[in-house]
Amino acid sequence: MSAWKVLLAIVVGMWFLGLSGCGSTSPVNISSEDRAEYHMRVADSLEAASALREAALEYKLVAELYPTTSHYPNAVRNTALLYSNPTNPAGDDSLSLQWFQTYLTLSIPREEKVKAEIYVMMLQRINDLRGEINRRGSSIDSLQALARKQSGDIAIKTKKVQDLEGELKKTTVELQNIREVDVRINRRKGGK
Repeated sequence: MSAWKVLLAIVVGMWFLGLSGCGSTSPVNISSEDRAEYHMRVADSLEAASALREAALEYKLVAELYPTTSHYPNAVRNTALLYSNPTNPAGDDSLSLQWFQTYLTLSIPREEKVKAEIYVMMLQRINDLRGEINRRGSSIDSLQALARKQSGDIAIKTKKVQDLEGELKKTTVELQNIREVDVRINRRKGGK
């Protein structure tokens, strides 16, 4: 992501801060609701600028620091959605699953609950499939190691067989020579 998009998101966030009147009051006088709203606006701006990692962090900040505000359900939902977004460089299906499970514990409309349940089922299935892929990968690695070992054993045994065949040929030649010598000796004895 380009630096100008991040800068744009920050400028827009600061602009929202000025519009909400937060810039002119001291931090002591700002309510949790106002701070949560500010961070939600910053997060929305970052998300609009495709700064998904940063937007997810802002939503997460609201969800963790301002759970009693009206922005909490949206912050939890948006955190879950951004962590499951494949274009988010900080995407993490396990974190997304945790945030969706948190979202399901809230008082949310039935339609939202159904959508969140679907996300949870899909993310659980993804985790299960990744586990299966890892198990199969381990099995493949084990089988490849076994195949390499057996291939090495076969190569050693093939070499031994070749050596033994060479020795057998030598022994056969020597035996043939001994027979020829024996035949000659027998002919000499028989000729006397």
